[in-house]
Amino acid sequence: MNVAFDIDDTLWKVQIRKSKGAVLGEQVPDFDVIQVLRWFAANGDHVYVWSAGGTDYAQQIVDKLGITDLVEVIPKHRQRGEFDPYIDLSFDDEDVILGAANCRVKRADHEETYKQLVAELKEDAARTTTTQP
Repeated sequence: MNVAFDIDDTLWKVQIRKSKGAVLGEQVPDFDVIQVLRWFAANGDHVYVWSAGGTDYAQQIVDKLGITDLVEVIPKHRQRGEFDPYIDLSFDDEDVILGAANCRVKRADHEETYKQLVAELKEDAARTTTTQP
Protein backbone atom coordinates (compact mmCIF):
# COMPACT_ATOMS: atom_id res chain seq x y z
CA MET A 1 0.00 0.00 0.00
CA ASN A 2 1.16 3.55 -0.73
CA VAL A 3 0.44 5.90 2.18
CA ALA A 4 1.15 9.65 2.22
CA PHE A 5 1.32 12.05 5.17
CA ASP A 6 1.28 15.84 5.02
CA ILE A 7 3.69 17.84 7.19
CA ASP A 8 2.05 21.03 8.52
CA ASP A 9 -0.78 20.49 10.99
CA THR A 10 -0.58 16.74 10.38
CA LEU A 11 2.84 15.43 11.48
CA TRP A 12 4.08 18.84 12.64
CA LYS A 13 1.63 20.95 14.69
CA VAL A 14 1.67 24.52 15.90
CA GLN A 15 1.31 24.78 19.67
CA ILE A 16 0.27 28.13 21.11
CA ARG A 17 1.25 29.05 24.67
CA LYS A 18 1.89 31.95 27.03
CA SER A 19 5.44 32.90 27.86
CA LYS A 20 6.75 35.98 29.67
CA GLY A 21 3.70 38.12 28.97
CA ALA A 22 3.32 37.14 25.32
CA VAL A 23 1.51 34.54 23.24
CA LEU A 24 3.94 32.37 21.31
CA GLY A 25 3.51 29.71 18.65
CA GLU A 26 5.97 26.89 18.23
CA GLN A 27 5.99 23.80 16.05
CA VAL A 28 5.90 20.43 17.76
CA PRO A 29 5.62 16.82 16.58
CA ASP A 30 2.24 15.09 16.70
CA PHE A 31 3.44 11.83 18.21
CA ASP A 32 0.08 10.11 17.77
CA VAL A 33 0.12 10.63 14.00
CA ILE A 34 3.81 9.73 13.86
CA GLN A 35 2.96 6.44 15.59
CA VAL A 36 0.41 5.72 12.84
CA LEU A 37 3.10 6.46 10.23
CA ARG A 38 5.49 4.10 12.03
CA TRP A 39 2.83 1.37 12.03
CA PHE A 40 2.42 1.58 8.25
CA ALA A 41 6.21 1.50 7.78
CA ALA A 42 6.52 -1.55 10.08
CA ASN A 43 3.70 -3.20 8.13
CA GLY A 44 5.86 -3.00 4.99
CA ASP A 45 3.81 -0.28 3.31
CA HIS A 46 5.45 2.45 1.23
CA VAL A 47 5.21 5.62 3.30
CA TYR A 48 5.57 9.03 1.68
CA VAL A 49 5.71 12.50 3.18
CA TRP A 50 4.90 15.66 1.30
CA SER A 51 4.25 19.33 1.95
CA ALA A 52 2.90 22.30 0.05
CA GLY A 53 6.08 23.97 1.37
CA GLY A 54 8.13 21.82 -0.99
CA THR A 55 10.39 18.79 -0.78
CA ASP A 56 13.33 20.60 0.86
CA TYR A 57 11.10 21.80 3.69
CA ALA A 58 9.48 18.37 4.03
CA GLN A 59 12.90 16.71 4.20
CA GLN A 60 14.02 19.11 6.96
CA ILE A 61 11.01 18.20 9.09
CA VAL A 62 11.37 14.47 8.35
CA ASP A 63 14.98 14.70 9.54
CA LYS A 64 13.95 16.59 12.71
CA LEU A 65 11.30 13.97 13.46
CA GLY A 66 13.81 11.13 13.07
CA ILE A 67 11.76 9.25 10.47
CA THR A 68 14.16 9.62 7.53
CA ASP A 69 14.72 5.86 7.24
CA LEU A 70 10.98 5.14 7.24
CA VAL A 71 9.72 7.47 4.52
CA GLU A 72 10.37 8.92 1.11
CA VAL A 73 9.77 12.63 0.60
CA ILE A 74 7.86 13.37 -2.59
CA PRO A 75 6.41 16.57 -4.06
CA LYS A 76 2.85 17.44 -3.12
CA HIS A 77 0.53 18.08 -6.02
CA ARG A 78 0.94 21.38 -7.79
CA GLN A 79 -2.75 22.14 -7.54
CA ARG A 80 -4.13 21.98 -4.04
CA GLY A 81 -6.29 18.94 -3.51
CA GLU A 82 -5.31 17.25 -6.77
CA PHE A 83 -5.95 13.50 -6.72
CA ASP A 84 -2.94 11.19 -7.03
CA PRO A 85 -3.94 7.73 -8.32
CA TYR A 86 -0.64 6.29 -7.01
CA ILE A 87 -1.56 7.03 -3.36
CA ASP A 88 -3.88 4.50 -1.69
CA LEU A 89 -4.34 6.42 1.55
CA SER A 90 -3.49 10.00 2.50
CA PHE A 91 -3.44 11.81 5.84
CA ASP A 92 -3.93 15.59 5.78
CA ASP A 93 -5.31 18.29 8.05
CA GLU A 94 -7.53 19.63 5.28
CA ASP A 95 -10.64 18.06 3.80
CA VAL A 96 -9.05 17.12 0.47
CA ILE A 97 -9.06 14.11 -1.83
CA LEU A 98 -5.41 13.31 -2.44
CA GLY A 99 -5.54 9.51 -2.68
CA ALA A 100 -7.98 6.65 -3.16
CA ALA A 101 -8.90 6.97 0.55
CA ASN A 102 -8.29 10.04 2.70
CA CYS A 103 -8.09 10.59 6.43
CA ARG A 104 -8.52 14.09 7.81
CA VAL A 105 -6.32 14.70 10.86
CA LYS A 106 -7.80 17.09 13.40
CA ARG A 107 -5.90 20.31 13.60
CA ALA A 108 -5.67 22.37 16.76
CA ASP A 109 -8.10 25.26 17.17
CA HIS A 110 -5.47 28.00 17.13
CA GLU A 111 -7.92 30.89 17.01
CA GLU A 112 -9.80 29.93 20.19
CA THR A 113 -6.59 29.07 22.04
CA TYR A 114 -5.05 32.40 21.00
CA LYS A 115 -8.12 34.36 22.15
CA GLN A 116 -8.16 32.53 25.48
CA LEU A 117 -4.46 33.14 26.11
CA VAL A 118 -4.73 36.84 25.20
CA ALA A 119 -7.66 37.19 27.63
CA GLU A 120 -5.60 35.51 30.36
CA LEU A 121 -2.68 37.88 29.69
CA LYS A 122 -5.02 40.88 29.99
CA GLU A 123 -6.36 39.52 33.29
CA ASP A 124 -2.80 38.98 34.54
CA ALA A 125 -1.86 42.54 33.55
CA ALA A 126 -4.96 43.96 35.28
CA ARG A 127 -4.18 42.06 38.49
CA THR A 128 -0.57 43.26 38.41
CA THR A 129 -1.68 46.86 37.93
CA THR A 130 -4.20 46.77 40.80
CA THR A 131 -1.81 45.12 43.28
CA GLN A 132 1.05 47.58 42.79
CA PRO A 133 1.18 50.63 45.16
